[in-house]
Amino acid sequence: MELNDDRSCFVCGCENSIGLKLDIKSDKNLKKAWAVTKIDRKFCGWEGIVHGGITSTVLDEIMAYAAFTVYKSGVTGEITVRFRKPIPVESEILIEGFVESVKGRICYAKGQITLNGEIMAESTGKMVMVKP
Repeated sequence: MELNDDRSCFVCGCENSIGLKLDIKSDKNLKKAWAVTKIDRKFCGWEGIVHGGITSTVLDEIMAYAAFTVYKSGVTGEITVRFRKPIPVESEILIEGFVESVKGRICYAKGQITLNGEIMAESTGKMVMVKP
């Protein structure tokens, strides 16, 4: 499988007119990725609350970016999300992803979304390296 970045990713693509356009940073030494953002109200489920699918999507992406600190490209093999508290739309949140371990082609990662230091949602995932 060949993976090509056409800059239209829903989460981080700057060419996607309806996307979230997250500005994701990463640190290879820390094996970590992060972004600070506000989710627009057009992405709510219930009034004023970020839709759970959007929450899951940004956690998936941040874990992938964390995994990219240890290998060049890959896809999500598995993701589990725990929703702790509703995330209010248009509130500044911190999204973080961390590499826990790597075994062969599998990168085990964690993600979390915090609001004012409180964990609102967290995830675990298995990110699968794709060989070039």
